[in-house]
Amino acid sequence: MLVCNRLQQEMPDAGPKVGLLGALVSLAACAACFVTAESLPIGLLPQIAAGMRASLSLTGLLVTIYALIVVVTTVPLSHALRAVPRRTVLMATAAALALGCLGSVLAPDYGLLLAARALTACAQAVFWAVGPVEAAALVRPERQGRAVTAVFVGSAAGLVIGLPLGTAIGHLAGWRVAFAALGGAGLVLLALLRLALPARGRAPAASHRERPAGRSRYRTVLVATCLAVSAYFAAYTYASPLLVRVAGLPRADVAPALFAVGLASTLGLSSGAVLYARHPRHAGECAVSLMALALLGLFALGAEPLLAIALLALLGLGQSLMTVGNQLAVMEHGPVNGTAWYSTVYNLGIGSGPLLGALALRGGGLRDTPLLGALVALAALAVLAGSRAGVSGTPGSP
Repeated sequence: MLVCNRLQQEMPDAGPKVGLLGALVSLAACAACFVTAESLPIGLLPQIAAGMRASLSLTGLLVTIYALIVVVTTVPLSHALRAVPRRTVLMATAAALALGCLGSVLAPDYGLLLAARALTACAQAVFWAVGPVEAAALVRPERQGRAVTAVFVGSAAGLVIGLPLGTAIGHLAGWRVAFAALGGAGLVLLALLRLALPARGRAPAASHRERPAGRSRYRTVLVATCLAVSAYFAAYTYASPLLVRVAGLPRADVAPALFAVGLASTLGLSSGAVLYARHPRHAGECAVSLMALALLGLFALGAEPLLAIALLALLGLGQSLMTVGNQLAVMEHGPVNGTAWYSTVYNLGIGSGPLLGALALRGGGLRDTPLLGALVALAALAVLAGSRAGVSGTPGSP
């Protein structure tokens, strides 16, 4: 909200009915709802499995396949919709969110539930390709970082607020009621986006179009992002058992600990644009360095409960700084569809990270998940540092 308030005066033509605050809050709320929709089965896995008469492993694929659909469809869908006004596209994503959740509520079997989830995943793919670009287009160029940050703060709210709330509703009233509530939120978002966003989205600013000098940087950021996100989820996916079995934290204290980690991640999202604005060439390296340091610390010192929580918070801070900073780098150096590719590699990292963690579990144990994550984070850091060294060594470069 603080980010939105600072931007309130930046764009008098934000929308036909409300100002910039309403537009950014609407986009942030969309991000929160999509993140909640993606992760909600995690909190309700036993209930959904029982309701669908499916195994836990098969039900868990509702999350894996969802992420895979986002990876596969982001670029082609955003390309197919490139001529459609952004407000129309974003309203369609909210409508698809509502329909997908309603389909989940009414699904009589696993196959139809998976189909309903696929519709929501396609909508999410389009949202992350278009939403940050629309947020940036709402303000002057010097304020675009804060506007994009507002959208990512919404995504953090999905994990910190949306997922626990949806899980609580599902436990109290049943998993179908939780999806029904999320579908109702989608209908509200549809109305808010219609009121808040400009009737015609502006063409992407010049900074969104690929510059020949920035192509190498753009590709480097994509590779580093995929590696860094994979490193994060290799360890964070197993954070709960790591805290209990390695650090010895009581199970009752895990939820508050993860909530504190979520707050640290939100702080990183709020600071990512500032870090990138001040140090655009070093922001990514600083963020990934924090991640690598935290992961190595978890491997070496994770048996101490307070240290484990602090290091997980540091990991979340670094990951959030990286998320916003690399998004802004892609928008500055990448092509018009650069945000779509960023979303694609980001979700690829989300999908591959747990698999890496599973390999570490089989090879050694829980303490090896942050170690393997640290090695992948160091690889991401090497990619970023190597790119900067190559640029610095180019004749005539600053």
